[in-house]
Amino acid sequence: MSADLRLPSQPGSNESADFNLTPEEIAKGRRAYEACLETFKPGDPRRLTTEALDVLSAVISGGVCVGKDFPWQQVRGYHAALTLSIITEPGAPSRIEALLCRHDDTRKFQQVSDRYSIKQVNRMNSGLKRVIEECRNLGFLDDEEFKMAQPRTKAQSKPSSERTIVEGEVLALVAASARDSTSRGPRDALMLGLAFSGGLRTIDLVNLNLDDMHFDRKTGHVTVKFKVPGAKRARRIPLRNDQLIALEDWLAARGRKPGALFCPITRSGNIEIKRMSAAEMRELCDKRGEQAGVQPFAPNDLARSGLLSNDAARRRERGNARTNSIAKVSPLYEDQSEAEAEEEQIAARIHFPYRARPGL
Repeated sequence: MSADLRLPSQPGSNESADFNLTPEEIAKGRRAYEACLETFKPGDPRRLTTEALDVLSAVISGGVCVGKDFPWQQVRGYHAALTLSIITEPGAPSRIEALLCRHDDTRKFQQVSDRYSIKQVNRMNSGLKRVIEECRNLGFLDDEEFKMAQPRTKAQSKPSSERTIVEGEVLALVAASARDSTSRGPRDALMLGLAFSGGLRTIDLVNLNLDDMHFDRKTGHVTVKFKVPGAKRARRIPLRNDQLIALEDWLAARGRKPGALFCPITRSGNIEIKRMSAAEMRELCDKRGEQAGVQPFAPNDLARSGLLSNDAARRRERGNARTNSIAKVSPLYEDQSEAEAEEEQIAARIHFPYRARPGL
């Protein structure tokens, strides 16, 4: 369950991506980038800040962008927290150097140390804060967006009220879990992912049993059989690839003994085949939220937000289906320039490298 750097995947839809790389957004990011560099003295201070921003943008974009071509106004606190976590890992400098060389084929690979120094990490942190401040100064971020762009502080320990959680935050929570090499990592990643994608509340998650997992030999898909109290039929929730990996890792640690699917883990690392409590689920969310830089939330916010996201996705699909049917019969749609432009915009998007594969 290592969380290394990876190349960005192609998004399945424009809403699922974390960063929009349209020319307009890149132009805004470049203005903020240039304004940020202008606040530093020429020479080493400006050069070192340029290098710091290049490293950060390479990590976030998976090597697609360097600092001057990155939409800094789209960065949020959970992106910043995970990025700063990634760059402090052993071996990060050489992997990031490889990303920078891949972006610029004229760049020669430089021999780097095994870790970034504390001074280098602090420079990256301050450079990121400065460029985000310039985004606000230029009017690219309002006060609320600027607040969301700040990494979470430890003082923010409790949610003030229920809130909607976006998919990027869920990916950050899952990534923070995946970076945990203990058995808690895959368990937490699967619980958080299922809560959002399946709309499962805390009580639903803790009541799942191992025999609620079903493998379809015909399709090769794994689903979770879940029945809402009072409903006539159970519904099946398909697992995504990342959830399947987490399930495999969790079952390798938990074993195949019948009983609760998600179990508490003692401080010594022993897994007890019994149901988790709501308090343990809240502790899990608080811990992963702090690690991922996600603003505080209640566990059931995941389920509520996931259902809202799924409803919005279904509405978009119905709208796209109607548009496609009109395009086939109406002469107004003979010119496909708008559709082609939309496809280009969808292609020009990247995911933050949350779920990473070993190596490059």
